[in-house]
Amino acid sequence: MKRRHCSPDIPAKRRQTDPPKASQSCHQPYIPPNELLRCLRLFLHQRCSKLRPSAIWPVRWLRNIDTHLFVAGYQSKKFLSSGSVVFLYMLCRDLISPEIDSLEELQASLLTCYYIAYSYIGIELGYPPKPFLMGGSRTAFWERCISYTQIMSSKMLKINNNRRFYREVLAELKAMGR
Repeated sequence: MKRRHCSPDIPAKRRQTDPPKASQSCHQPYIPPNELLRCLRLFLHQRCSKLRPSAIWPVRWLRNIDTHLFVAGYQSKKFLSSGSVVFLYMLCRDLISPEIDSLEELQASLLTCYYIAYSYIGIELGYPPKPFLMGGSRTAFWERCISYTQIMSSKMLKINNNRRFYREVLAELKAMGR
């Protein structure tokens, strides 16, 4: 018997949930990934107020990597789904500092969050770090990955196991677009 899950964009292999009870609503309104990416872009624009990044750069960085990994055969479909954007937002919300004062620092932090999202909920066991690296050193990238993962470990588990928490993060991201 196949189990139904409330957040279909997050692979079942990463979550362990019980089948929904009759009293719990499992219906999640569909929000297109493009709309959630717009909300993520607005969040980054607001968060990095010192920087005022171009309105399209953060989304372009994410889409370029997504396309590269798809074309290179690391995945059979695009990663940027509604569920993955919600997960990425949760990471960015807690890890990207409002004190960032350079576009390079924003890109490094965002792409590290993106690599963690790919590694945690992606369909493959591993992804090449090269597309996520930028001018900085590999050592700095891996140190950020370890640090970010240590900080966010409990929330990464929680968003996959707790429907209410997922819905709260989704609602917060949607509110960015208002």
